[in-house]
Amino acid sequence: MSDTRFRPTDLEATKDGGSRFLGFLPVAIMGYENKSHLYSWADVFISVTLQIDGSQYATEMKVAGSYDKEANGNIKSCTLLKRLYWLFDVVGFEGGPDVQGNWVDKDGNEIKDLCKHLEDNHSTNPLVPKFEYYAYVYKEVSKKDPSKSYTTVYPKLTPNTAAGMKDLEGYIAFIKSKGLIREWDGKSSTKPVSNGEGDVNSTSNTF
Repeated sequence: MSDTRFRPTDLEATKDGGSRFLGFLPVAIMGYENKSHLYSWADVFISVTLQIDGSQYATEMKVAGSYDKEANGNIKSCTLLKRLYWLFDVVGFEGGPDVQGNWVDKDGNEIKDLCKHLEDNHSTNPLVPKFEYYAYVYKEVSKKDPSKSYTTVYPKLTPNTAAGMKDLEGYIAFIKSKGLIREWDGKSSTKPVSNGEGDVNSTSNTF
């Protein structure tokens, strides 16, 4: 019988008791799912399944919200559009919504199922995943119950390069300085919750 315990490297913990799979991490995009039908406030809700390098578990990045609109009903510049184009640009998708909010490709042709299109063209091989992006993974304090926290991925990916890491680190430092991220400080009594959805609400900030 062995006299030492077995603890795989992916189950290691940091000194403060948190998961080592928090912070700035290399990730692979495994798939996309449309969940807009589940939330009345969401014009768009794209659930992006990410695999963190070194972890056996997938995590979710949400790109969700409602469009700001002109008086005639056309969409206009807003937080949701910014976050959509963060995703589209980093994965190389050249389409997007038209002014009515319908999905089109780079030539203006209709895309009936955006998430299927993205999964077919902008995801990795699950058998040999490529960790092409950096993500910021953190514990977010729940708006509804401050005693709870959820593992959250900020909805901005950058290329897995030195420049990409610098870009993401700088942006996260900026929004933290503005108080625009509700991150658990590791000292309060918040309890991690792993229901897969987290605290899903529409957001009104512009970052």
